[in-house]
Amino acid sequence: MESPQVASQPPDHTVKRVSRACLHCRQRKSRCDLDSNGNPGKPPCQRCVREHRECVLGGSNRGGRRIRKNKIKNFTPATNQSPSKDSEETLSPSSSGVRRAPSASYSQPVVFLPPNPPAGATSVAVEDDGSLASVPRNPSDAWQCLTGIATQSASVPPERRGDHARPKSGSFSAHNGLRNSIVSDFNAPSTGIRAYRLVQSRALDPTTVWQLVTRYADNFHPYLPLVPRKYFQRSALDEFASNEKYLLTAIVTIASKDLLDRPEIHECCSKYMLELISGISAGADCDVDAIEALLLLAEWEPHGLRSHIERVGRGEEDRAAWMHVGLALRSGYFIGLDRTSFRGDPYGDQATEARRRLAWASCYVSDRLISVRIGRAFWSRGPGPMTGLVSQDFPSLQPASEGEEDYSKIFQAILDLTQLYGNVHEVLYSGMRTSNQMMLMGDYVKYVDDFRLAILRWKSLWGPLDCSPAMRATLQLSYEYLRLYTTAFAFQAAISQSLASKKTDGASHRDQLRSTFKNVASMQDSRFIYESVDAAKAYLTILVDSVDPERHLHFMPLRFYLYGIYSAVFLYKARSFGMMLPSEEAKVQGLVARTTEVLKQASAGPDDIGSRYSRLLELLWKAKPATIAASAETPQSAEFAMQALSNPVADPSYMDFSPANDFSWLDLEAVGDYVSGDQISGGLLGLDAFQNPDPYQSGQDRSQTWQPSTWLGDMSSNLLF
Repeated sequence: MESPQVASQPPDHTVKRVSRACLHCRQRKSRCDLDSNGNPGKPPCQRCVREHRECVLGGSNRGGRRIRKNKIKNFTPATNQSPSKDSEETLSPSSSGVRRAPSASYSQPVVFLPPNPPAGATSVAVEDDGSLASVPRNPSDAWQCLTGIATQSASVPPERRGDHARPKSGSFSAHNGLRNSIVSDFNAPSTGIRAYRLVQSRALDPTTVWQLVTRYADNFHPYLPLVPRKYFQRSALDEFASNEKYLLTAIVTIASKDLLDRPEIHECCSKYMLELISGISAGADCDVDAIEALLLLAEWEPHGLRSHIERVGRGEEDRAAWMHVGLALRSGYFIGLDRTSFRGDPYGDQATEARRRLAWASCYVSDRLISVRIGRAFWSRGPGPMTGLVSQDFPSLQPASEGEEDYSKIFQAILDLTQLYGNVHEVLYSGMRTSNQMMLMGDYVKYVDDFRLAILRWKSLWGPLDCSPAMRATLQLSYEYLRLYTTAFAFQAAISQSLASKKTDGASHRDQLRSTFKNVASMQDSRFIYESVDAAKAYLTILVDSVDPERHLHFMPLRFYLYGIYSAVFLYKARSFGMMLPSEEAKVQGLVARTTEVLKQASAGPDDIGSRYSRLLELLWKAKPATIAASAETPQSAEFAMQALSNPVADPSYMDFSPANDFSWLDLEAVGDYVSGDQISGGLLGLDAFQNPDPYQSGQDRSQTWQPSTWLGDMSSNLLF
């Protein structure tokens, strides 16, 4: 490959250095085309004209003691002559997704700066030491150096490369150029929303896309306001489709997931969304809008993204959210979003920087909450947003006019609560061995007490926050579940201590546990045990009494559904130890029954999350035969009644009060296996066992068939009971 030609200039000429990029393009780390406006080298640039922005020419960063850039002076592959105006374009990569170095005439050796990866701020390493002047520290540095040379060489016009550099008519390069020109000519008439894949393929029309965007803005956006508010204006739809295809596709996919009268809309949106996600996984260029799209999908998880839907919820949403959050975090690290955790350079596009900061803070929140939900370690170990960020650091969430919701304060409250979630998870649930030792030694008490006080302080600070009923409900629900998550550790510790102690002669583990919990008031951790049960009941009470199932719960992120499921499963486990009096047990059963009804009302159809998990709770809590007969009178409950009558799960004598049942209250897949009998049969029976009771028609006694097979083992290692 030839070195780019560098034109010379008489050494006695003094040429003033000028900046060749406006502030907006410099912030995006993209090429600033100042030569297309008829006044070369002067603003406005082509991007600012297209986006209707004020084009302000940035000042030069040269001068002063900038060690980071002075390193570059020591290396040059070119001559000591200054380039001419024509060679300035050669030195700067021509790709719009690559950062351009300030073009100028130099009186010292020419320096070749390697470009950043595409998509704006995709590499922060270049700002540190990403030049040929330093020894590459890793393959990525070497790749950037080679890419810089290749890009600069490719930017030289063919007539300046020599005859040997011109592609032949039958060469591969000529074929690619012809193919690209054909594609460009074909797509030339379509711009903006007309060029959007779903519109171009005629799967949707612009009007339908806008209706879905409006529906998302009205119903889903308040719970995770990541989308810039400018895109909720009809005039910005073309810009939205052109610049933010990942985010737009996520929005229309989520907004169409419950349109039962138009299922084909969600199907085509989901297929395109899956294609985009696969591209991100394969390393496609992406920017902050891709991270935002993944976070939105993790909060709502449209059913169209899954190939198969179980009729009973088994935690599929948790698994999908775990993967989407992980992909968002890795992509966020790659494009440097973690740098926004600290207040950095004061110059540049403040709106873009604020958006990136909000996206990274949301990554942090999603990472902590999904890990708490499923009892796994955090994805992110790097810098989080807890570096003094407050509501003023999120200007896009502040109210634009009087009377609007102040989402910035709500988000700050969520950040503070998420920090508590993360601390509880890392201290109490850090690992199986550590947690088990802490339970047996009893030193967890001081941690649980400290966390309880911190949680109460959060409530005293953010409880009186002035916000809409729906947003207040989300904060209250998050608070109650954190209480449950914290104090449930002491409940598990009491179980572990009981099983580790010497058994009474002739007593089984079942009898020993029931004997331990028959008088909770006399136990050392009684205050924690009572509070954990109270928190679970409080969560379900708020869910059924304070949240409108059709106007609010239907559109809430799926974690608020699953928190309710976890709470109901926790109460089932607590009841199985015999700690509830008959009167309290009846109230809890009634509360769970009301919860299942609310979940059904919040569902758009049988495949919606509310319907699927309401079936799980019904099967777990086992309606009595009289209740089954009564529910069979209604058409909606007839199917479940028939299933329950043909299933031994419905008989309360088989799984009632089994303190050693082997599933965690955080493992919904294990709960699904438990109610369907999969852990007994060893296969994936699913709901087929309800219609085909043959596996249970052997000569063996059914009561023995349904006894859990692992409850006689050492349960001191079974955390998260």
